[in-house]
Amino acid sequence: MALLATVTLYGIYDFIIHTDSEFDNPFLVEVCAVMEHDSGERIEGIPAFYNDNGDWIVRFSPDKKGRWKGWTKSKEPSLSGIKLEEIECIDNENHNIHGKLIIDPQNTQKFLCEDNTPFVIMGFECDWLFSYHQRNPALCHKQIKLIKDRGFNYVIMNIYAHTGFSQPESRFEGKTIPDTVYGPPDMYVFGGNNENPNHAKLNIDFFKDYDKLMNILQQNGIVAHIMIQVQNKHVKWPERLSVEDDIYWKYVVARYQAFRNIVWDVGKESYNLFRSTESHEYTISRIDLIRKIDAYKHLVTVHDPEAGSQGRYSEIDEIVDFCSDQVHLKDVERYNREALKKLRLFPKPYINIEYGYELGVEDLKTYKSRTTASWQDVLKWTYAIYMAGAYPGYYYSNTSWDLIKFEPEPESWIRYKYLRDILDSISFNQMESMNILVEEGYCLANLGKEYMVFLNEGGNAVIDLTDILNKKGERGQLLTEDKKVKTIWMDIYTGEKHDMYIKPKGWSTLIENPLSDKSNPCILVIKKSK
Repeated sequence: MALLATVTLYGIYDFIIHTDSEFDNPFLVEVCAVMEHDSGERIEGIPAFYNDNGDWIVRFSPDKKGRWKGWTKSKEPSLSGIKLEEIECIDNENHNIHGKLIIDPQNTQKFLCEDNTPFVIMGFECDWLFSYHQRNPALCHKQIKLIKDRGFNYVIMNIYAHTGFSQPESRFEGKTIPDTVYGPPDMYVFGGNNENPNHAKLNIDFFKDYDKLMNILQQNGIVAHIMIQVQNKHVKWPERLSVEDDIYWKYVVARYQAFRNIVWDVGKESYNLFRSTESHEYTISRIDLIRKIDAYKHLVTVHDPEAGSQGRYSEIDEIVDFCSDQVHLKDVERYNREALKKLRLFPKPYINIEYGYELGVEDLKTYKSRTTASWQDVLKWTYAIYMAGAYPGYYYSNTSWDLIKFEPEPESWIRYKYLRDILDSISFNQMESMNILVEEGYCLANLGKEYMVFLNEGGNAVIDLTDILNKKGERGQLLTEDKKVKTIWMDIYTGEKHDMYIKPKGWSTLIENPLSDKSNPCILVIKKSK
């Protein structure tokens, strides 16, 4: 008996189905599959996608170990009722892979992975990553590894964009385009080119290259926040709600839904859609289309559906799975307050993408705004967002749009590794903002168990620890000698750490700062001994 082909849990297996039938436009031919586990559990409506030369692919990702079988459905007789080979799902030994991102049912403002591993987003915006990979696949792989090593686990990226704000094509007329500029991309997403597109066809070579990029991200355990459209980067998109428009949207969702490491975003800065149409109708139609086609039910969001959204929400925020905003402020307190406001408005996760533009090590011709700032300022803003219980989408000026230059590495990136180490040491999903507990700074707490304090201007901490005391937390009640509380101090600039034990003293427990430079911004973690 022949051995079954195998696929790892949450991995990907491509079933290739072929027909010699000819079609005027194969991108209009709809094929889907049903996959059935030997327990009887089914995943239905998995859309196939055309992959050239009469081949369609059913891309499958199992969520259960054991044997799977499947078959196709289509209005085209030559593509319907095809039995797919049986496969065996086995353990996944890649410890980076934990299934798709979901909402934590115990705290709907936080994320989990499908296998119940907590997932604390540290976003890295690299919108032109697809184009960077087209030109330098080996270097791209290396830089993705660098991003991961620095603690980032979530990349914000486009399917396609053409030229960016910083380096319009016209700027280089008659000149050699610098090798750090990745727009226009080497491969176009549609048939033809951006000047004369054929929207009824898609460039399959483009998507085959994008597959490779997605595989690299998945193997590294990095979630891809995929922005399916971007309106202000000079792309000639199909007419909205046209047949050609649906071809593009359906194809993208069909081709990439089996990657467990994705979340869908209708589009970068979708307020541009709202401005041009004076309605959210198109955005809502695309959300509905994604949810109808995606058999794996990934999370769906919309980045910044209405400009000027500070302190409020739109009807889009009501229907997405989590909120993706873009709010530019200028100080730590305002970033913390804005995130707290948003989390009070709706019981879902909140991520502020592109809140500040960190200056590049080299002053290249890139986009700048009123929130272009030093790495120190952007790092403090990042901490302020976390301290509200929300998530940041970090933006480095020299890697975010069509100008991409990872080297020299910015000083800040090792500081994000320090931050990741702190986030990994706490139970972020069980903590909520409780600034009222501290006299200065900001506080996250799981009362009586775990606390994190951010002192934006350094100094000592004064914190209410009555909930961590024995008995009922009477004022002044001390813990016994064997019940001291562990504290960890960290300078967010230098990474210097100090561990020590203290005895809480109730409402105003003073914890003295042991760091070398007490004026630097710092983090204090407090944990009750088990």
